[in-house]
Amino acid sequence: MSGGTDEHIGARIADYRKLRQLTQSGLAQRAFVSRGTIAKVEAGLSPATPAMVAAVARVLEVDVAVLNGQPYLSEMQQDKLDRMIAPLSDALDLYDLGPDVDVVPRPVNEIAADVEKLCAGACATEYNGVGSRLPGLLGELTTAVSLLPEGAERRQVAASTSWAYWVAYEFASRLGYEQLAMIALERMGWMAEQAQDPLLLAIRHRYRSAMLLRRGDNRMALKVLERAHVLVAQHGDTGSVPALAVSGTLHLAAAIAAAQARNQDDVANHLELARTSANEIGRDVPRVYWAAFGATNVTHFDVAASVELGNLGEAVKSSKSLVFPADHPKMRVGRYYIEMARAYAQMGRAEAAERSLQRAREAAPQQARYHPLMRETIAVLVRRQRCAPQGLASLAGWVGM
Repeated sequence: MSGGTDEHIGARIADYRKLRQLTQSGLAQRAFVSRGTIAKVEAGLSPATPAMVAAVARVLEVDVAVLNGQPYLSEMQQDKLDRMIAPLSDALDLYDLGPDVDVVPRPVNEIAADVEKLCAGACATEYNGVGSRLPGLLGELTTAVSLLPEGAERRQVAASTSWAYWVAYEFASRLGYEQLAMIALERMGWMAEQAQDPLLLAIRHRYRSAMLLRRGDNRMALKVLERAHVLVAQHGDTGSVPALAVSGTLHLAAAIAAAQARNQDDVANHLELARTSANEIGRDVPRVYWAAFGATNVTHFDVAASVELGNLGEAVKSSKSLVFPADHPKMRVGRYYIEMARAYAQMGRAEAAERSLQRAREAAPQQARYHPLMRETIAVLVRRQRCAPQGLASLAGWVGM
């Protein structure tokens, strides 16, 4: 981390805890975690899980991004990503200003094809390409929507615009700009309503629940997901592959929310419902509403939920049966290896954790470089050893430590 070896999530938690005049025990009681966990995290000897960071942030009355140390400005400057934030913010403000007289929209199918490419880039965590092309495309889309009369073509452009806002959400949230991500997600919902697509609205709620989980509000996240299932039920064919895939995706998200709430029964129930949807589809579908779904995803989320519940041995055992198809979204593969690195680090298996970190970097480099849990796990592994192995030292330098 660019701030030095003493600049880590635990150190920032300790600083804010002292500012709020709380002892480690007092913080632990209010955040519903053990004092030992607080002590290890503050010392930098145990990775701070996303659920733990969210719980502590709520007690300390600070944003999660503040404790994570995001955004990572020096790394963003190196990757030339920092200059893309202001144009994106400006583009998000165009949503209700009507047509731009300086913009002549291309044919609808050409615009939709560009949005598809951007969505694919977001799934591959190619932030440079996404950030440079997105603001201009949003300007063209908002103009096109404003000029078209009510009808099928306008609904198609509205759907494309909604997906472009989703890309904006992914770009902003991955880089640590949560407020910008929240605005993008609101815009996504606004356009999804104009597209009159209940499945698109349901998917938007899935990402809304993810933002709530990052703030530690698993109860509200589950309520949002319940609402999303109501939207799926409004689809004309609930037995279709798209409806089944979206429904299954919502259950997988609910399994993680239930795991954060430490409700193992609900975790098992949601995983079983997702598995039922996957069995009905009969195959992995990598890009239905840009949400990969199938038996592979169910196994992945089974592992992730076990890690979240602290059942690390069970998670490692389940992971041995997981093989990702070649066309599986890189963001999912990369996230899986980050989760496994966290699990191995908690188990004291440093070499296995380092291997998982390297695989996360190989699968989705920019996601790994800007993921707080990636950085936190590397930092913990470095502090636990007198001399970091060459591979770990290389990873530490790559993320900015």
